[in-house]
Amino acid sequence: MEKKLILLPAIAMIILTLYLYIRNYLDNRKAIINKSIKFSYLKTYTGEVPNYVAVSRQTLKNQFELPIFFYFLISIILVFDKVSRLDLILAWIFVASRYLHCYTRLSANYIPHRAIVFTSGMLVLIVWWIIFLYNIL
Repeated sequence: MEKKLILLPAIAMIILTLYLYIRNYLDNRKAIINKSIKFSYLKTYTGEVPNYVAVSRQTLKNQFELPIFFYFLISIILVFDKVSRLDLILAWIFVASRYLHCYTRLSANYIPHRAIVFTSGMLVLIVWWIIFLYNIL
C-alpha cells in the first residue's frame, strides 16, 4: 500500500482548520462591522460577544486539542513506515467525526449530538493509538 495515502486524512484536517480560520475571521469582521464587539476584543478575546463569535472561536480552538494526537500518530506511523489499511480507515473515521463535530457545533450546536460525535472520534483515536502501540512495542 502507498504509505503517502495516510497524508490525505491529515490534509483533510488541515483544510477543515483553514476553513475555520476563515470562518472565524469573517465572523469577527461581521461583529465588528455590526458593532456587536469592539475591535479591542481581538487583543485578549475577553468580554461579551455574540454567540456566533464565541462558537466560531471555540470551534477553531478545538482543532488544536484532540486533533494534535491525530497528527502526532500519523507522523509516527510514517516514521516507522507502518501504514496499514486499518490506519487509513481509522484516520478517515476520525476525520469524518471532526467534520461532523464542527458542523454540529456551527449549526444547531445541540450538545448531546455534539458529545456523541466527539466521543466517537476520541474513542477511534484511542483505539488507533492502542493498536499502534501494540504493534510497535
